[in-house]
Amino acid sequence: EECDCGSPATCRYPCCDAATCKLHSWVECESGECCEQCRFRTAGTECRARRSECDIAESCTGHSADCPTDRFHRNGQPCLHNFGYCYNGNCPIMYHQCYALWGANATVAKDSCFEDNQKGNDYGYCRKENGRKIPCEPQDVKCGRLYCSLGNQLPCRFFYTPTDENIGMVDTGTKCGDKKVCSNRQC
Repeated sequence: EECDCGSPATCRYPCCDAATCKLHSWVECESGECCEQCRFRTAGTECRARRSECDIAESCTGHSADCPTDRFHRNGQPCLHNFGYCYNGNCPIMYHQCYALWGANATVAKDSCFEDNQKGNDYGYCRKENGRKIPCEPQDVKCGRLYCSLGNQLPCRFFYTPTDENIGMVDTGTKCGDKKVCSNRQC
C-alpha cells in the first residue's frame, strides 16, 4: 500500500489510485514546493522569492519536487546604493538597525557619538572578555555600540539592556568604512 484515500467514489487525492491503493504510474511527486498536481512544476517556476537585493530567487528545476537550496549574492557585494555590503543574504546597514530599535524617526548618530565606544564602559565598548567591557580601537568604533539619533534632543541615543549584551550593538557585516565591514567587533 503506497497510499490510501478511501473508496474510489470518495477519494480526493489525485496521485492515488483508490482501487489499488498505489500511486498512479504517471505520478512524479506527491508534495513539495515544486510539485503540483502530482507532477514536477515546470523548470524556471519561482519557488522562493528573493528576500532582499542580496538574496537570489530560486526556481524549480523541472525534475525535483524540492526547491533548490537558498542562495544569495557573495558577501561584500555593494547593496542599497553603496550604503552597505551583502552579508549572508542580507544588507545590514546602521540606519535599518536604528529603525528597528527606535522606530521611523531614528537615524544614525553623528560620527562623534561613536567615539564613546573607546571608553570601555556599559555605554560604549566593542566586546566583552571575562565580564570586562573592552574599548574599541579608534578604527573600530563603528563596530561596537550602535548610536542612533532621535533628533536634536537625543543626538547620541543607544540601547542598553543587561539581559542581552548583543541588542544595541552594530550587527556583523555592517559597513564601517569603504570596502570594510564589521567582523568580530573589528572594522
